[in-house]
Amino acid sequence: MFRILSNSHKNQREKKNLAGFTLIETLIVIAIVILLTGVGVPSFKHLIASNRLQEVSWQMVQDLRTVKEDAILYQQDLNVYFDFNNLPVEPTNASNKNNRSYLFETFQYNNLATPLPEHYIPTDSQDSHFIERVLKYGIVIDSITSDTASSIAFGVKNYFVICFRSGAGNTFRGEIDVISSMSGRTNPTNPTIINEKKLVIKLKDTNDSVFYVIVDGVGKISMYGSPP
Repeated sequence: MFRILSNSHKNQREKKNLAGFTLIETLIVIAIVILLTGVGVPSFKHLIASNRLQEVSWQMVQDLRTVKEDAILYQQDLNVYFDFNNLPVEPTNASNKNNRSYLFETFQYNNLATPLPEHYIPTDSQDSHFIERVLKYGIVIDSITSDTASSIAFGVKNYFVICFRSGAGNTFRGEIDVISSMSGRTNPTNPTIINEKKLVIKLKDTNDSVFYVIVDGVGKISMYGSPP
């Protein structure tokens, strides 16, 4: 009899241990999951946005370094054209590149031209020596800060133009100049601004997060997540 009762109590305890969650316990778990999701999703979105800005900024840094290195390697002044100061700016419209793209040379259009070498210009078709880069993820060029202004019209668009110098004449190898005017395909031999101190390109996404690409006067190129 004692053994039967003992087995009965044992079975009751085992059934109790195998019982599922109560309604209150389930509701508490659901509430915790919802709370954690609410906290985690914004942080995750911010992380994605930050990574995208860094990716686009790093691509621009790499492109500018390519132009600088080619200017030194081939002993040619090479231009970069930033699509800037154009309206309307529509970050999510893939067909509208206003303030969302730039073009750069890796070799001059006609190195044998006289009296001055010629450059590719934005109305030319892109090829292996003239490359267009469109900013991804709805990121735009929000502002360009420099020692002088540049807004040169090609066709119906304005461009902020910079030049990496080859080191010929009185220029330093790899230095950056802001070009405020062009005559056809040529830069002025004595540009308006010499030894640009700091060029700051501010990139912004659709959530108003920003990143900065900086080129100093001697051609050092870097990027930062906060104002330099």
